[in-house]
Amino acid sequence: MFVILHSLFRNFSCSVAGEPINASFPITFYQSAYVDYRFDPPRLRIFTLNKCLKNNQFLLADLYFDGNNSAPLRKNIYGKPMEKTCPSPYIPASPCVYSPSIFSIGLRTNEDLKKVTIHLGSRKVELNVQKIHKKTTEGLTVCVLPVHYFSQWQNIVLYIEAWRAQGATRFIIYFHSATKETWRTLEYYRDLGIVDIKSWPSFPGLPSDIADKYPRIDDSAYIFSYFLAINICILDIKTTIGTVADFDEVMVPTNGRLLDYATKEMKGTNVGALSFENHYVSLTPRIYTSNFSGVESPKFWIFRRPPKYVFNASVLAIAQVHVPDTFIDSSMRNEYADGGLLHFRFNVEAENHTTTEKPFRFFPDDHSTHIKNMHDTSQKIFNGAVPKFSSKYYDTLQKCIKKITPVQDKVCLSTGGVCKAEMDKVNDWVYDKSEPIFLVAT
Repeated sequence: MFVILHSLFRNFSCSVAGEPINASFPITFYQSAYVDYRFDPPRLRIFTLNKCLKNNQFLLADLYFDGNNSAPLRKNIYGKPMEKTCPSPYIPASPCVYSPSIFSIGLRTNEDLKKVTIHLGSRKVELNVQKIHKKTTEGLTVCVLPVHYFSQWQNIVLYIEAWRAQGATRFIIYFHSATKETWRTLEYYRDLGIVDIKSWPSFPGLPSDIADKYPRIDDSAYIFSYFLAINICILDIKTTIGTVADFDEVMVPTNGRLLDYATKEMKGTNVGALSFENHYVSLTPRIYTSNFSGVESPKFWIFRRPPKYVFNASVLAIAQVHVPDTFIDSSMRNEYADGGLLHFRFNVEAENHTTTEKPFRFFPDDHSTHIKNMHDTSQKIFNGAVPKFSSKYYDTLQKCIKKITPVQDKVCLSTGGVCKAEMDKVNDWVYDKSEPIFLVAT
């Protein structure tokens, strides 16, 4: 009997034995590892972009707690896909080879982690460490998904001014590429100290001995891996309230300012997030004439789209685009807000949907003052010579995406790689050319 049980145990052990990720596995690491003290005990979190993981695969990591001179603690750190399943269940993303993942492990409260070294067989990569704490500074931070081939600078003026009026105190904008006019607009707000432009450059190449076995990361990561950007951004938030919104989305309560409303609903409660119903709106005249007067009376269109949400930045563990995925405290919940998401999508009028009436407005107070401010701001940004808008760049990107769509179950919607050649033909883009923020093992 002992022999039989021993044999069964050995076979079981072999079946569940972990497999360290080695140098032949395609993976790139975000440059920073995070010790997240919002968890109790704190958790080490490592963000990666990689081929789908097996359940038993892990990173072999050396954790340095007292500087480089002390002996590290070696740990096996397991990961999971951010979307819970890999490949993604979303058809345009399902053919993509590279999926965002989070590797994590619990730490002792009194441990002061200094550095993480990941060993991938014959290669290794070193990550610096950032510490994340619960948020105590009252305010609202807005995260913007990686900006790529963006040309609608008027959107940014309306977006930032409307969100500021709703209580936003900081904007974190991940930047890949844009027109010179867009970049100039971002620089203007950066110089005011309210916009933090974060690099989101092209992904690095794989090591030479495996590069020919897999597609380039830029060619097979769904829309610049914005899931990764979202979840890195929420850790960088310093304020009590946060949100993730595109440059054509503003969330507003029915009455008052968003920051005041969200604070009232979430502070000291088990409401971890507030979801806002998505409303497509059009503006007459269009803001692309650089006339912002249409924001006073937006036209609402009946067209159901997923909501967006604001969240308590101390309790959100993993974010998805349209819903909070998981909270640090399982008692937290997501509720629908008394308000709406104003989605001023380009060319929404062409959808030819039915219009309706809604009480929501971009600004919580006198619109005429804000309209004049947006006009004056545009003049300041361009020194009185406001450029005319051309839809050529937007149209080119949409045309490229539409070519992919008929074969979206076979081609990864990776606009950074698939559309780059087409986009470079029509404009001299401002690209982020900073040092890589994603690392491969060497």
